[in-house]
Amino acid sequence: MYGVFPYNNVMATTVSRTSQKTARIDIRLTSEQRELIERAAALTGSTLTQWTAQQLMEAAQRDIETRARLALESEAFDAFQAALEEPLPDEAQQLLARSPQWA
Repeated sequence: MYGVFPYNNVMATTVSRTSQKTARIDIRLTSEQRELIERAAALTGSTLTQWTAQQLMEAAQRDIETRARLALESEAFDAFQAALEEPLPDEAQQLLARSPQWA
């Protein structure tokens, strides 16, 4: 049985398009650091590149979630919310009423 099956053709096309990796990161490590990372990768059954990319992605996501989120204590949040409910000062209302210079 020879032939092209739609499932195989679609899968091959999808995989080749999504797995194109063109960016590269080079880092300098001590031999001890590299050995430790290689050991961790081997324990998970991953290649060094796969393991490193996964760890970097998880760390990046964690840092973005932690540092891009504004967290306020209850009292500070209440003060912030109250400030939002107050009317704008007259100066701010006048500024908003002006036409921008670029218009």
